[in-house]
Amino acid sequence: MPELPKGMKPRYVHVIDAVWHINAPHGQDTATARVGDVSAFLGVTTPSVTKLIGEMTGRGLLVKHADDADRRAVTLTLTERGRTIRKAYVADYHEHLGELLAGVTQEECETVARVMSRTLRLMRDDDWRATENDQETDGRQMTDGKDDNES
Repeated sequence: MPELPKGMKPRYVHVIDAVWHINAPHGQDTATARVGDVSAFLGVTTPSVTKLIGEMTGRGLLVKHADDADRRAVTLTLTERGRTIRKAYVADYHEHLGELLAGVTQEECETVARVMSRTLRLMRDDDWRATENDQETDGRQMTDGKDDNES
């Protein structure tokens, strides 16, 4: 992925893309995306999205609109800058990846997906837990990967 502009968090790109997708069926100038919709789209909590939206509004990436039907709610649209960011870091990047991976066969894709799914299943089923004793080696306390007796 291309380097983000200074001050741009990767999470901003995710929120921008979510707002774009939520508003897409109605046109990008029609504010239908609500904070709860963005939270659900991204699978994250509403308070974390609310904080990001505040930051992004201040950076000129989003516009908040009062909802006529519910004064407590706001809807969101992308600014021109937000749309430019989405084009560069989502649409153009996906197009680039499509070209880059064009030579990968369907069979290779299915193999990768199968291995990744199995790996995820194994990791989710694993019940390993770190304990305080895991930080000790032969009775010596470990700090930052070194035992306390090392210089």
